[in-house]
Amino acid sequence: MSRSEIKSKVFKYLARREHSRRELFNKLIRKDYDSAEINFVLEEMCAKGYIDDERFAETWIRHRLESKPRGPYLIRAELTRKGVDAEIQDRLLARLMPPEKEFELALELAESWLAKRTVSESEQENFELRKKLFRYLSQKGFRRSTAKKIAIELNLS
Repeated sequence: MSRSEIKSKVFKYLARREHSRRELFNKLIRKDYDSAEINFVLEEMCAKGYIDDERFAETWIRHRLESKPRGPYLIRAELTRKGVDAEIQDRLLARLMPPEKEFELALELAESWLAKRTVSESEQENFELRKKLFRYLSQKGFRRSTAKKIAIELNLS
């Protein structure tokens, strides 16, 4: 398998969406290309700016914030699986999802979630509802402190 074939495959993948270097490596290795050749091509394409993990991560985070809202913990886990360096993750999440943005996003999700449920007059039932809301927001990758603030904001405490 030639380097030009590998480059062609990479350009085909990049034409659809941004990819991290590790994602591209994994896709190409599954196609039975030689790992040394893959690494050579990927290094060359990174040097030329065709592949950029920081650009990929920023695109990924922006997409998550707009279409499939997730908290910073879940976004970080996704980026880690895709091979993005922790330093890049920290820098981008600090810029694109500061605490006030995280709170707004969690509040929107919580309000949407609560709109599908019945808030009761019973303190016990509301306590159970608050526990479910905490679990929901935690599963979406939000901090516990954020979930607690949300419960207070929505008068579920």
